Amino acid sequence: MPEAMDVSLPEPMPSKPVATKARGPRWHRRKAVRIAVVVALLLGAASHFVGKRRSKNQTWSDEQAPPVTAPVAAAAFVQEVVERGEVESSSNIEVRCEVQGRGSLGTAIIEIVPEGTYVKAGDFIVKLDDSTLQADLVQQQIACNSSRALVVEAQADVESARLALEEYESGTFLQEEQAKESDEFVAKENMRRAEEYLRYSERLAARGYVTEVQLEADRFAVEKARKELESAQTKLEVLHRFTKQKSLNKLKADVETTEARLASRQNSHNLDDDKLKLIETQVAKCVLIAPTSGQVVYANETTRNASTGEPLIAEGKLVRERQLIVRLPDPKRMRVIARINESRIDRVKEDMRVKIKVDAFPGVWLEGTVRDVSEYPMASLVPYSMMKEYAAQIEIHDPPEGLRAGMTAQAAIQVHNVESAVQVPLQAVIQRDDRFFCLLTIDNERIEAREVTVGLSNDKSVIIEDGVFPGQQVVLAPQNYEDLISLPAATGKPRSKPIAKAKSAAKAAKSGVVAAKKAPVVAVKDK
Repeated sequence: MPEAMDVSLPEPMPSKPVATKARGPRWHRRKAVRIAVVVALLLGAASHFVGKRRSKNQTWSDEQAPPVTAPVAAAAFVQEVVERGEVESSSNIEVRCEVQGRGSLGTAIIEIVPEGTYVKAGDFIVKLDDSTLQADLVQQQIACNSSRALVVEAQADVESARLALEEYESGTFLQEEQAKESDEFVAKENMRRAEEYLRYSERLAARGYVTEVQLEADRFAVEKARKELESAQTKLEVLHRFTKQKSLNKLKADVETTEARLASRQNSHNLDDDKLKLIETQVAKCVLIAPTSGQVVYANETTRNASTGEPLIAEGKLVRERQLIVRLPDPKRMRVIARINESRIDRVKEDMRVKIKVDAFPGVWLEGTVRDVSEYPMASLVPYSMMKEYAAQIEIHDPPEGLRAGMTAQAAIQVHNVESAVQVPLQAVIQRDDRFFCLLTIDNERIEAREVTVGLSNDKSVIIEDGVFPGQQVVLAPQNYEDLISLPAATGKPRSKPIAKAKSAAKAAKSGVVAAKKAPVVAVKDK
């Protein structure tokens, strides 16, 4: 209520006599009274307005405790993307199954060293089932011996064919040729003798010493000798023109046939021999040894079989060809593979600084750097999940002793780092439509709403670019006092940047950001 005001009337001042119709002191008194009444009314209205406005800004009574406040600070600001990941070595020596698969089942693990065992180069790691391969090895050795026998037989046939060809060219043909030439020579001699004897018989017949019958017989002998000579000459010509070439063709064909049979059997034997060597190699690969020193880590990428809950790598389990069985990580070169949600992957870049906390070392923070960000999403850990996650490789600086591959870690990637910025707690900011406000305490008696321009935010603070100054006190949980204050009217200028998205509302509520009337809230650090 406005306080009572003491209004005193002014004393009449002495005046000089007026010559014509001068107004007396009574008129001055009425005027002063009217002025005092108007002033009193104005002061009363002003006092009522001030009292009413004071009651609108007054947030607590004398019996109530003052609101919880926090100072507006100018300090370093860090915005982080926090994600979970798994520790692994950046220098992993992988030991895979190199035994060829038989059907769709794979090869069983007969023996494997316990996980976590430290091994040296050349030490035993895994023994795979080779019983089937051993049986195949015996069968293949028999097949190789049989094919080798066929090769030897074919080689003998080739040598025989070559010798037959050489024998004909250098021996048999010459014998036949000489025999035919001898027959021709004898036939020529017989014909010469028969002709000479015929001439002699003709002379005797002219003198009457030889009968006509005897002369006819001598003529027949000449004709016979001529036929025999022609036959011998024909045989010799046939030998040269036909028999020799026919025999050579046949013998050469025999040589080529035997050589082709030898090549075929040799190829078959080579295939059998190669298969035998392959089986021997597969048998040898059933025993896996350490290529280098390191700690044995089972390759259980999916941890366990979803249907049975059993581990994938263990004695008795089946492994496929090229399946990873164990890793031998280098403990001096470790990294974290963080799974970044698709809504935040655009913020993560190479060479960003990272603070890493490993669950096995509570209270210990490690330093790291983002070395690579995948362009493609990772396989989902949850079946039929629509959420996409991308791998970020984070190098760990100076990994401590005892850090092992497979440990779970939390990576806080510093996406923004401001050396000095005016900031307030997230709980001190409320949003109405597209405007943001803070409540300030004035003289520790009343509060006042200030429109602010907000910038980046993390899980604790939000940068205020305009509206408040360092040293001022802002009210936490301002929604509790919203019905007792009046928000400033809009100035027509945007006072804040669009730093939040609609999908951030649910996460922001968990982080303490005040949301009203389902309006979007100040962006917070993504969890």
